Amino acid sequence: MITSIVAGLGLGLFLSLSVGPVIFAIIKYSINNGFKAGISFALGVSMSDIFFVLTGNLATSFITGLEEYKRSIGVVGGFLLIGMGVYGLFFKKVKISTGDEKPEMFRTHDYLKIWLAGFLMNTLNPGVIIFWLGVCVANAATSVGHRFVMYAVCLTLVLSADILKVFISDKIRHKLTLTNVEWLNRVAGVSMIIFGVVLLYKVMFELGSLAH
Repeated sequence: MITSIVAGLGLGLFLSLSVGPVIFAIIKYSINNGFKAGISFALGVSMSDIFFVLTGNLATSFITGLEEYKRSIGVVGGFLLIGMGVYGLFFKKVKISTGDEKPEMFRTHDYLKIWLAGFLMNTLNPGVIIFWLGVCVANAATSVGHRFVMYAVCLTLVLSADILKVFISDKIRHKLTLTNVEWLNRVAGVSMIIFGVVLLYKVMFELGSLAH
């Protein structure tokens, strides 16, 4: 049990501390659209991780098959990141909350779109596919109990870390000026474009993988 928990904590810390497009997107959605939007995005990312864990353990051949298409998946993911970055950089209208006006009303389908953005951003990253495939294969010989505890601890830690990022971002959003928010959006947009370009470069020339 202790070994399983330690293994899960190690994996969770690695994913939580990895600097990738997800962290910038979580901060961007939280600051621009509020706590619920940030949570929706984080839940989309978490569901993607759960999807890979389940398929990696129940149908290893499926996730192995995905690895064979990592170039195509990476190209789609790269252009998705670049598109989101360009939109955020040039077309996203920046608003700030003073705390006096009516909060912007988001409908269920708005949160579903944000959830889907998180799910796709994580799912279409070949680095995530390769990471989970490696973890699943490396632990295939261990007991079901060990894997269950390890993955549960890992995914809970990652989701908790993402929720903490959302909470902090939401707390500071009302203290930010319009200029602050504009700069944060520019940084997030440029970061996504850079990650998208790097992802395209990596999958085209097969140079390693991107982190979570």
